[in-house]
Amino acid sequence: MKTMVLGVGAVGSVAAEILAGCEEFDSIVLADIDLEKAERMEKRISNDKISKMKVDASDVEGMAEAFKGIDLILNCVIPRFNYGIMDACLMAKANYADMASDIFLSKEKPGEIVQEPPMQTQAKLYTDRYEKAGIVGMLGIGCDPGATNIFARMAADRMDRVKEILVRDGDNGYVEGYDFAPLWSPETLIEEVLMDAMVYRDGHYTKIPPFSGREIFDYPDPVGTLPIYNVDHEEQETLPTYIGEVLGKGCDYCDFKIALGDNYVDAIKTIGKLGLDNPNKIDVKGKKVAPRDVVAACLPDPASIGDKARGDMAIGTITKGVKDGKDVAYYAYTSMNHQDCWNRYKHSATAYTVGVPLAVGAILFARGEIGIRGVFPPEMLDPKPFVDMLPEFGMNCIEKKL
Repeated sequence: MKTMVLGVGAVGSVAAEILAGCEEFDSIVLADIDLEKAERMEKRISNDKISKMKVDASDVEGMAEAFKGIDLILNCVIPRFNYGIMDACLMAKANYADMASDIFLSKEKPGEIVQEPPMQTQAKLYTDRYEKAGIVGMLGIGCDPGATNIFARMAADRMDRVKEILVRDGDNGYVEGYDFAPLWSPETLIEEVLMDAMVYRDGHYTKIPPFSGREIFDYPDPVGTLPIYNVDHEEQETLPTYIGEVLGKGCDYCDFKIALGDNYVDAIKTIGKLGLDNPNKIDVKGKKVAPRDVVAACLPDPASIGDKARGDMAIGTITKGVKDGKDVAYYAYTSMNHQDCWNRYKHSATAYTVGVPLAVGAILFARGEIGIRGVFPPEMLDPKPFVDMLPEFGMNCIEKKL
């Protein structure tokens, strides 16, 4: 099978390296608007399967031409380009997978009900056309979203009814030499944390203010106890509908909370207060620039600082429900140490744990083990083959009955 990794950043590099070592793939194209970045990764992998190509994710016609003959496109660029890439896949009849959706498209204000969350809109807009074209679109196949959704499905399959799904992202990591240095896309971090959050309750998707729901959560050692906040994320945009309605398990409440240190919160709030989170271009001394792009450009490339990352992460899902008339609950999570991950794989744990699930999804697809058609979120996948494959690439899945 032939695949293209579009966007050879921190996560795309992980997926490319893994697939280069898999017999299911005989060709991996490294595509990026920055050809030098693709060339560096080509030299790093040093495998005859690898080739490189300059591709602009904002050029739909150009992508459609580049995608011809490719079986599976792995979208590893920021979510604002998703629709264009999906359009290009339709034109080229190439299958599609991404790791995140453009949740910024949701414009409701705190207290307002969201009629259709952005990730569901993405699926709805494309599923019929993808089915007709005979291709699939796998949305949010990363760590969170991705593994977290599948952990929820794994628990839900053992329940008669689901009550709550709580996604908890914890990381006590830091980057040596930097006061503020995100280990994933700075644009995505700024966008997600500053925008109004979303929860599912009382049968509705509802917006709440950013930095809501602060609480202290006890993550598994060695991550430990950290403050967490509600953040808008893909999981709570799909799990209540697909677990609750499509799979018929029900769901009364769902949210996503992430651990944010005081320094991160202060820095991101300041960015927002100054309007530096604005993704639209403004005039600066005769030049058109987007403030958020300037902030991102001032921060280190996440792919270049993995060796300086320290600390541990634990990302997982608590699923509560009823089985045979009794309350049951499971906490499933994946954990990793940043420095150990760098020593073993030369990637930060943040990038590695997103790239591995994407690669696993690609491998399962290449093996013909994904029988769903159309466009769908991760919880529609069979959990067992996905979870069983994670340890092959150094990721764990620890489940505890609560």
